[in-house]
Amino acid sequence: MLYLDIPAAQLQRDKIAAALRGASATMTAEEAMSVLSNVAVDLPGRDDLLEETVASHDVADAVRGAALSTLTRTAPARAVTAARNVRNPGEQVVLAALTALGRLGEPSDMGTVAGLADAPEASPAVVTRADFARTLLAHRFGLQGQDEPTPLALLSDPGSTGDAFVARETGATGASIVLAAVRDWAPEVSAEAHVVLDITCGEQPIYLVFRRDLLDDQNRTDLLSAPAVLGYGVSTNSENGTLRVALLILYRPAANGVVLQVTRTTGEAVYAGTMEHSADSGLSADLYAVRRPGAPACRIRGLVSETGVEVFGRSTRTAVVPKHVPERRPEGDPSNTFVQRPEQHQGKPPAAQDT
Repeated sequence: MLYLDIPAAQLQRDKIAAALRGASATMTAEEAMSVLSNVAVDLPGRDDLLEETVASHDVADAVRGAALSTLTRTAPARAVTAARNVRNPGEQVVLAALTALGRLGEPSDMGTVAGLADAPEASPAVVTRADFARTLLAHRFGLQGQDEPTPLALLSDPGSTGDAFVARETGATGASIVLAAVRDWAPEVSAEAHVVLDITCGEQPIYLVFRRDLLDDQNRTDLLSAPAVLGYGVSTNSENGTLRVALLILYRPAANGVVLQVTRTTGEAVYAGTMEHSADSGLSADLYAVRRPGAPACRIRGLVSETGVEVFGRSTRTAVVPKHVPERRPEGDPSNTFVQRPEQHQGKPPAAQDT
């Protein structure tokens, strides 16, 4: 979201509230939400106004959803309460509520998630978001008995054609900045409980935040006995240059071993693979890129022991799976305005078979 420079005279509660309802001639609802989402702006009663906006029936669905999303950053506990109590919600409010409950809720919120997903008006997007909210709750609290995940098609090891990368532990100052960004998404994260690594892969650095429990043999055994969030991937927001959580590292025991996935915060799987105990009483993990439009081939190797976490691997610069781009149909065509077609693949397709 872009932050706007609003005149001080407009930074009054009643003026912003009117703009949120679409009843202001000097400020749009989007501009009002930009003000509310910018925590650097001193605005008394910000969280009260956000909570009232979520509950209001005379505010547009998209604005109510944005207000709830902002509340998850400014007042997480109040956001969970608001998500549990949404009434007459449109799709954007439901999606924001499901995100809040998955990220910040309690195991008892499984019922609320199910109720939102089972509503007659629930769209496919709502059902998908509800599935991921349940996944997050299960991994955050180690809940057993969840459905087995669907197997994913993976891309081949890029081998010597990929660029090599190696992670290193981040210094104390850099780690504190990264952890502050992660706490915006997961308030429970701390320097005492997590370790930060950074990888230079491409133009922007990527930071990996792992649970310190992985470094201790007994704590690691306890952690891996149930589903768990093992860590986070942090990247730079291209819109405003700030750090944000982009990836979640999810682990769960399964009937045929373990399931290790790296997903976006929306639930889309990006990498998947296996984990096993290594000879030195640590852990070794192998992850490959999930086959999806725009995906480059990538193999990530992780080694965990009491001495630390090592992450290294290789990744190609170009996509193995072509992206989908919109193609405009001829004018007057009665079908959809846009259709999807794959981009022309640059270079030869990979010769290796997917694993």
